[in-house]
Amino acid sequence: MQKRKKIIARWAVALVLASAGSLLAHHSLAKYDTTKAVRVKGTIVQFHQMNPHSFIFLDQKGTDGQTQRWAVEGPSIRQLNRSGFAKDVLKPGDVVEVCGYAPKEPIVWQIARADSQISTSGRLINAEVLVMPDGKQQSWGDYGVHKCFAPGYSDQHSK
Repeated sequence: MQKRKKIIARWAVALVLASAGSLLAHHSLAKYDTTKAVRVKGTIVQFHQMNPHSFIFLDQKGTDGQTQRWAVEGPSIRQLNRSGFAKDVLKPGDVVEVCGYAPKEPIVWQIARADSQISTSGRLINAEVLVMPDGKQQSWGDYGVHKCFAPGYSDQHSK
């Protein structure tokens, strides 16, 4: 019986360690180029609060007149609720600016969900800062890089 308990314990530890690796990979910026911040200003097409990450879909008008669609990855519903973020504060037609990090490798993404009206494709950005329509900055994701904030910025993680 002792031998069986040891085997089960080893499997449990292996399972936890394997899960931890995928969780850390999911909640990191390893696939993003954090050497330079990317700023995107555009018009909100859709805003979806969902888990594990909310998304803002923006259309950015280029200097050539072409429109580029961006998917802005942000916090989970729980994180938004904790920060007091109102669900109806971002509406289609609002102009916002985001600052964050683009993937190291170009990603052409498409999101289509049966339980919502999301069906779009374009470029991806993992946002750190969201500049609201009224000009106020909102922390939009925190992985500790902080290239989007003013020099000298510190948060609860760096104290």
